[in-house]
Amino acid sequence: MSYAAIFACSHRKGGNTDHAAELMAQGVMDAGGEARVLFVRDYAVEHCLACGACEKAAGQPPEKCCVLSPRDDSMKLFRPLLEARTVLISSPIYFYALPSRFTTLMDRSQQFWAARNRGESWLVEQPARTATLAMAAGRPRGEKLFEGAERSLRFFLKDYGIEIAQSLHFRGKDGPNDMRADESARERLLRAGREAWTGPES
Repeated sequence: MSYAAIFACSHRKGGNTDHAAELMAQGVMDAGGEARVLFVRDYAVEHCLACGACEKAAGQPPEKCCVLSPRDDSMKLFRPLLEARTVLISSPIYFYALPSRFTTLMDRSQQFWAARNRGESWLVEQPARTATLAMAAGRPRGEKLFEGAERSLRFFLKDYGIEIAQSLHFRGKDGPNDMRADESARERLLRAGREAWTGPES
């Protein structure tokens, strides 16, 4: 657990939440940590079949719990959730939710819910860890603009022993360079990266 895993969830390369992920990675490195940015769009993740095989995979390691794992890149994204010291997620908001590639990954996480429900030691003995969220929306308003995505992430991360420690919200970030033009956002993201590695700054 010697690195921070940063999931960049946008389908758009080089946009606001890619930049946010890079800033948080810089914050982690400024604090003396190692940051690994995972651009989710670069990984092939197949849709859950709802076949129930993972519910019958007692005693199997994580790579063997899902029949689709040998066919796609899902374990390359799940493995950091099991290994990283801390997790950071940078995502745009689409229709009050997360992008489809990442929600597909969350659907596939049913295998980890099943493993935790069975009490598999490789999962239930995971140390408690924290996550940092950075979510950007094009809409400038909306009282519950981030609520649905944040709630989904909270229950998704729970199966890995990860709790959300900090959630940053950015409104009105629609153009691909809006985050780059916002110095306040830059400072918040750098600080979030540092705090993810070292704990809250005084």
